[in-house]
Amino acid sequence: MFIALLAGAGWMLGCTAGSVSPSPPPAPPPTIAVVVNPMNMSVLLGNQATFTATVTNTGDTAVSWSVNGVPGGNATLGTITSAGAYTAPLDTPSPATVQVTATSHADATKSGTATLAITSDIALSLTPNPASVELGATQAFQAALTTSGHLDTSIRWSLSGPCASGCGSVDATGTYTAPRILPSPAIATMTAQSVADPSKQISAAVAITSSFRCSFPRHPACRPEGPQRLSRR
Repeated sequence: MFIALLAGAGWMLGCTAGSVSPSPPPAPPPTIAVVVNPMNMSVLLGNQATFTATVTNTGDTAVSWSVNGVPGGNATLGTITSAGAYTAPLDTPSPATVQVTATSHADATKSGTATLAITSDIALSLTPNPASVELGATQAFQAALTTSGHLDTSIRWSLSGPCASGCGSVDATGTYTAPRILPSPAIATMTAQSVADPSKQISAAVAITSSFRCSFPRHPACRPEGPQRLSRR
C-alpha cells in the first residue's frame, strides 16, 4: 500500500513538472533613434546655421555630422563641426539644397537628416549705365555687389549684342574696348554676373560712337554694309 502511494505521488509530481511553461525570451533592446533640429531651414551664402541632434534609447548620445554624405562637409557643399555648426559655401552649389545628417556613434545604421536651402540676397549695380564709347577707345565699368552674406564677391564680365563679334571686347576687370570699325547696329550689351550666385546679374547698354568720317564717300568700303575707311574730321 505504501509503495503504491509513493508511486502515485511520483506520477503526480512528474505531471506537474511537465506542465510548467518555459520563461519568455527577454525583450529586445529599444531601437536607437536620431532626430536633427531644425529639420528644414535656409542660410545665406557664407553664413552659419546651428543644428542639434537628439539621440534616444542609448546612453551614448554622441553623433558624427556629414553634408550630402561627406563627413564634415567641404568647401563646395559647406562645412559642419562636431558640435553641429554649419558654415555655408562662398559660391552657390548645384543644386542649392543640401542634406545635413547626424549619425549615431552607438549604431552607425541609425541617423537623422535635415534639409538646408542655401540662398543669397545679392544686389548688383553697374556704372556707367548706359555708356557711350568712341571707336577704339576703352571704358572701365564698375560693378558694386551688396549682400548680408559672407561670400565670393567676384564678378564675371561678358559682352553681347546684335553686332556679334564686331562689338569689341571686355577683359576680366570689366574694361571694355570698342572696335576700330563701326559695327551695324553700333550697340553692345555689357553684363556683370555674380560668381557666387550666377542668377544675379545686371547689364548696361553701350553705344559705339564715331567722330570720324569716310575719306571716300563713293567708295564701296564707305557703304553701311561694308567696312569703312575712317579719318578724323
